[in-house]
Amino acid sequence: MSHTKKKKRQRDALKGLVLHQTVNAVVEIVKENYLVVSIPENNYTLGYAQLSDYNTQRFPRKQYLNGQSVVASVMALPSLETSGRLLLHLNEVNRTSSSKRTKKSSYKVGSLVEAEITDIKTFELKLKFGFGLHGRVHITEVHDANDLENPFSGYKIGQTVTARIVSKPNDADSSRNGSRWELSVRPEMVTGSSDIGDNISEKLDFKIGQCVAGYIYKVESEWVWLAVSRNVKAQLHILDSSTEPNELEDFQNRYHVGRLVSGHVLSFNLEKKLLRLVLRPFSTLPLRTDEEPQTNLVNKELTAHIREGDILGGRISKILPGVGGLLVQIGPHTYGKVHFTELTEKWVPDPLSGYHEGQFVKSVVLEVSNTVRGTVHVDLSLRSSNVRSLKNSSDVHSNVRAIDKCVEKIEDLHPDMVVKGYVKIVSPKGCFILLSRKIEARVLLSNLCDQFVTDLVAEFPVGKLVIGRVLSVEPLSNRVEVTLKTSTVSSTSKSEISDLGKFHVGDVISGRIKRVESFGLFIAIDNTNMVGLCHVSEISDNRIENIEAKFGAGEKVNAIVLKVDAEKHRVSLGMKNSYLMGETVVQIPLDEGSNEPNGDGMKSMSTTNCSLLGPLNIEVEYETDQLPILSQAEERACIPPLDVVLDDFDQLEENNTNSTSEEGGNKKDALNEKQIRREKKKAKEEREKQIRDDEERLLEDAVPRTADEFEKLVRSSPNSSFNWIKYMDFMISLADVEKARSIAERALRTINIREENEKFNIWKAYFNLENKYGNPKEEAVMKVFQRALQCNDPKKVHLALLGMFERTEQHSLADELLNKMTKKFKHSCKVWLRRVQNHLLQKKDDVPVVERALLSLPQRKHIKFISQTAILEFKTGLPDRGRSLFEKVLREYPKRTDLWSVYLDQEIQRKDKDLIRALFERAISLSLPPKKIKFLFKKYLNYEKLQGDEERIESVKRKAMEYVESTMN
Repeated sequence: MSHTKKKKRQRDALKGLVLHQTVNAVVEIVKENYLVVSIPENNYTLGYAQLSDYNTQRFPRKQYLNGQSVVASVMALPSLETSGRLLLHLNEVNRTSSSKRTKKSSYKVGSLVEAEITDIKTFELKLKFGFGLHGRVHITEVHDANDLENPFSGYKIGQTVTARIVSKPNDADSSRNGSRWELSVRPEMVTGSSDIGDNISEKLDFKIGQCVAGYIYKVESEWVWLAVSRNVKAQLHILDSSTEPNELEDFQNRYHVGRLVSGHVLSFNLEKKLLRLVLRPFSTLPLRTDEEPQTNLVNKELTAHIREGDILGGRISKILPGVGGLLVQIGPHTYGKVHFTELTEKWVPDPLSGYHEGQFVKSVVLEVSNTVRGTVHVDLSLRSSNVRSLKNSSDVHSNVRAIDKCVEKIEDLHPDMVVKGYVKIVSPKGCFILLSRKIEARVLLSNLCDQFVTDLVAEFPVGKLVIGRVLSVEPLSNRVEVTLKTSTVSSTSKSEISDLGKFHVGDVISGRIKRVESFGLFIAIDNTNMVGLCHVSEISDNRIENIEAKFGAGEKVNAIVLKVDAEKHRVSLGMKNSYLMGETVVQIPLDEGSNEPNGDGMKSMSTTNCSLLGPLNIEVEYETDQLPILSQAEERACIPPLDVVLDDFDQLEENNTNSTSEEGGNKKDALNEKQIRREKKKAKEEREKQIRDDEERLLEDAVPRTADEFEKLVRSSPNSSFNWIKYMDFMISLADVEKARSIAERALRTINIREENEKFNIWKAYFNLENKYGNPKEEAVMKVFQRALQCNDPKKVHLALLGMFERTEQHSLADELLNKMTKKFKHSCKVWLRRVQNHLLQKKDDVPVVERALLSLPQRKHIKFISQTAILEFKTGLPDRGRSLFEKVLREYPKRTDLWSVYLDQEIQRKDKDLIRALFERAISLSLPPKKIKFLFKKYLNYEKLQGDEERIESVKRKAMEYVESTMN
């Protein structure tokens, strides 16, 4: 019964309402998109008013409060369509709104309010004040100085505080109920003047090097994000957070949300209001903002906070090959290099063994320099003594042995000083070793070892730790020479001088051949530590075609002393029969205290004496700072003759001619000036012929059959791809595929960068290797292919890979690659021709390919493409289609005799005589310049001479004469 009365009252209340009637209403409930209002004049009937419509949905919405009076229009009466609801449309806010509304509008930026704390979060206090107004106090707005770890510790929920409004809700917030105001309870703000204005804005008045503090609000793997104020953020990189490796590894655990962190401003972004901080202080420099060119950002940061002597935390980014050292990251985009000698405190055989990529390290800055490209180069050190020296001003190196010290300046080196170093480069002439970051030393071949070295690379690999003694130092040219031999120079020099005094011109001595060279024999004299040279012209009275075939190392020989040069410590010998007839061998006695010679007489002299050896019949004066050229040749005792650099032969040529000149001087009564010149020329021709014979022997007769022989071959010709590929093929024949791969990699590193074709041959051989032995094959080939693209012309690399696929009949891969090539190199005639050829070989229709090519290729390449396509049709496709292509291009270019010539050549190969003669007749009937028509007549005549008879030959000649007569008339 009561339910019926309620419905009746509702109907009575609605009787006075009509559509579009304007009514006064009171807001009862505020929802997100609509209001629930009551109409007092109609028995407080409830209605629903939408806050926005389709046209105003993006406009800022007005804010309504409970109890507020509004004016609305009746849009729809309750019905089934409106689900029994009264729908209203808001017209405007009643100007006589509640007093509470008036009170709210009185708040502005700078006003002091009494607010109640409703909630305490990690970074803010939530407050309410006035009538239904909400705000917050940011963690940086609690105290004047952000120096408290927990600034909210003195506050609790329900507490009333006095705060000043510092920011009002923006337009986006004003559309939401309960939008927040920004307040501050900092004593400086609360007790300050209330005449602040309409807005309190934060100014970025930070300076480079200024110390600021903030609270962590986010921790990532590489960065920590800080809140410095309400709107200013800061970031701290992992490598700027500490210098200790264990602390860097525990980066995310050391920093947690809410922690107070202080640092120094390194840079800032005005637009993003973002600072970058570093923990350690540094000297301030001119202001740097992101308005400067972006290319200088890294350099500016480096000069701002990295100085020589600074201790930095770093992370190993890359281990460089060989003796390259380490690449260490010391900032977000900043890297430094650690030299190979700066990795460990002491000299150890493998200094890289304790390091791996991604490892955190503690480093010290040795030098910061600007490169030519405008970048900054930072040299670092991981030696603990360098780090300790910055903490303790005393001499921390006192505990380090002198031999373990790293020599930083060339002035600190002196002769006979014992040093350590790492092998950097090995060459046939010796090697270079690293003494420190800036000092390298040269070690000649004769100073590498006391004994004979067969394989330099195996005996002295790159990175090997060696101990040597300084021989000479040249500070001006920054040159240092070191010997690795254990014997001392002083102890041998006296014995050398004493042995030299035993020899006189005319003495006949015995000895053993130590080494055979194209220019002569090196003979180790019995019972001495001396080695003399018998020049090729002094070996025999008759001409010797091949000195190496006649003599071998270790043979016992007799010789006569031709000359003794005490100043240059050289002995010149002769072995001609005319010299030795009737002579007796002089036995050189052993001095007391001298070392006993070895049994074979070949090892009686240490390689230290090599600088004293050479032919005494060479009278060319050397400069005091140069080693004699024959001494350098002696130093290469372990290298085949062709391994000697040709520059040395050029110098030897001068020396040998001078030697011949000297012989001529000794026999003035028998030879005149003309004979001397003839002998010079003859000696030169013999030397050139000898070199050619040696090359032919190495390339043809003496084909390498072992790995050692191949090693000698590639060392003698490091830029020859032929030798490297033969070496790879040899290893594959031994079923050592991994070794073949390593040889390919080594060849790519060794061949000079200017030898592009030689390097490219290695890449093609690498393709074939992986195509045959890769696992999985396609993946291995593509890895090598991607690497080759970075070092070579991309089109050449694609064509090489395509050629391999075609040779191995991998048609699907070839088709796939051709599809990519025609898109990537769509303007290349060669690529489209390969596509046509591939279709013809697979018996596919090439017409669509030709049409696509003509659309893609430039107009200037059409003739070339059409003519080459026609040739392919004649050879592998349909000749009729080739004829049609030739006819098409000749219609447009009828005077191109080169096209006529190619067309005729293709038809001549088809051997259809009638068709060929008809084509010739067409060609000679054209109106062409005399030079071109002469070419066609000559071609026609040659064809008839080969295929026709006398009548046809005469016919062609007659037509040529007729053409000449018509031209003259």
